[in-house]
Amino acid sequence: MEDAQPVQLVALERDWIVGISGSDFYEKACAYAETIKMLSAADRLRGVLLAECDPIEFSAAFFAAMSLGVPVILANPKWGARERAELARLVSPKLCFGLELDNGVSKNPRLPMGRVLIPTGGSTGGVKLATHTWESLAAACRGVQEFLGGGVIDSCCVLPLYHVSGLMQLLRSFITSGRIRFDEDAVASYCLSYVPTQLQRALANSGQCEMLNAARAIFVGGGPLSEAVADEARKRGLPIVPVYGMTETAAMVAAISAEDFRVNPKIGAKPVGLSSFSIESDGAIRIQSPALFEGYHGRPSPDLTHGYLTSDQGYLDAEGRLHVTGRMDRLIITGGEKVDPLEVEAVLREFLGLDELLVYGVSDPDWGQRVVVFYTSEEAKELQSDWYERVRPHLANYKIPKQWLRVDSLPLDPRGKVDHGLIHQLLG
Repeated sequence: MEDAQPVQLVALERDWIVGISGSDFYEKACAYAETIKMLSAADRLRGVLLAECDPIEFSAAFFAAMSLGVPVILANPKWGARERAELARLVSPKLCFGLELDNGVSKNPRLPMGRVLIPTGGSTGGVKLATHTWESLAAACRGVQEFLGGGVIDSCCVLPLYHVSGLMQLLRSFITSGRIRFDEDAVASYCLSYVPTQLQRALANSGQCEMLNAARAIFVGGGPLSEAVADEARKRGLPIVPVYGMTETAAMVAAISAEDFRVNPKIGAKPVGLSSFSIESDGAIRIQSPALFEGYHGRPSPDLTHGYLTSDQGYLDAEGRLHVTGRMDRLIITGGEKVDPLEVEAVLREFLGLDELLVYGVSDPDWGQRVVVFYTSEEAKELQSDWYERVRPHLANYKIPKQWLRVDSLPLDPRGKVDHGLIHQLLG
């Protein structure tokens, strides 16, 4: 892979992105490529940071970098100061599109050629960059193509491209010679990817539901699908395909077909492509797949000999279908985005002066989970009215708590562990 250049710019000349001709997109990608070529060989190894909000500009810059084998670092353009500082400690790109970043901070400025670094949250704090190769991303695309029965994959992408779920929609269309659009103006025969919140909002719009009936598949992932939403989607006859996956697996590695979902939404998920699963003694899910990442940039390489050990719990039924039952850590998934409670707690302590607090993810019908803070108020440390302004520069919007509860003591058991039962009592 070191010298591989899997993307040829000439392949971009076909009319495959709705809203721009193939020739115009090709010229745009070539212009980005010329800019990247101006970098020295050493600077190219520092990678290109890509955080463009415009999906066409993002796509052109992405394929330009990949055509040259230059590492690509994806980033959320809405990150606050804390996330940007953490990113700067991990990478030091010479060229940035859509997001300015301080250079010269990273201790690991050189990146392997041809890699794609995709941001992901986690239970260990800070920004993590999962490193993928073109082969792992392409394997994921082929797995989805096989799951759908072959043929081209036309994608309707309304998720951010810096997120693995958005990026993979772009690549599925490119690799299978399909088309992609970045709106929902026409979805007939297209595949969409939603987080549960988006699906719930669509169900509330009868006109949109009627249009979605013509979609080829509506992949729903990034969090649990509530029973009420699942039932309503079945009543409307939507082609829902619940999926399971993560950044480390290049999105989906297990899915429930639309046909199975219509019969029984609680049926387990089948492996996608060449993925397989095993369950550890404590219930943790281990994944083996050609779509697995290589590891996290700047962190020790994981042992993937026997697959990737997730923080999710589940089981395999008699037919080998995967059922995901929950998480083994405190990671919060809200609206498809991952939130590390420890990171939020650190910000609230530093900028609000709260010493005793607990950040927790509570089930929410709209977002899957919402971020809640339990805090004690000793002496004069009451929550101040300007808390939002003091926290906003340091946390992305989805990480900011949506509910605050002052308590006499934190909901912890005698061992200092989170007392889930007590939390539900406090929430009423």
